[in-house]
Amino acid sequence: MGINIITNISDEFKETKITIEAPNLSKEVQDILNYIENSNGQLSQIIASKDNKIHFIELKNIICFFSEDKYNYLRTKEDTYKIKYKLYELEELLNTQNFIRISKSCIINIEQVKYFNIGILNTIIVELKDNTKETVTKKYFKQIMNLLKERGI
Repeated sequence: MGINIITNISDEFKETKITIEAPNLSKEVQDILNYIENSNGQLSQIIASKDNKIHFIELKNIICFFSEDKYNYLRTKEDTYKIKYKLYELEELLNTQNFIRISKSCIINIEQVKYFNIGILNTIIVELKDNTKETVTKKYFKQIMNLLKERGI
């Protein structure tokens, strides 16, 4: 089975739009999606799935990425979606954006933080804008403290 590419260039369009129609999410289709997603060097969306539907989630709407039961997910205010990325891959892709790893199983969006609660005995609890709380593990404590220091806290 080949891939048909239809291009329609006109100044009547206000934005670039890519539509992929396929009988299933094959490896080739996933590779194309990954390429498009990473083509400008800065991610603006992550491809995620829920209920056999593929969603394009804007980075600014992502509260956190997390691992649970051998799968990886992202969470927004509205819902939780499954992702194909491993957390270490996301860490590399998102290193220049507002995401920081806080534990082996969680990467948070700094823009979605309500507050950092720095407790006694060097513990940090992060409350996110969806009112969930995540704990910063000892391994990432120094990294979070450096981030807070950089931002004048």
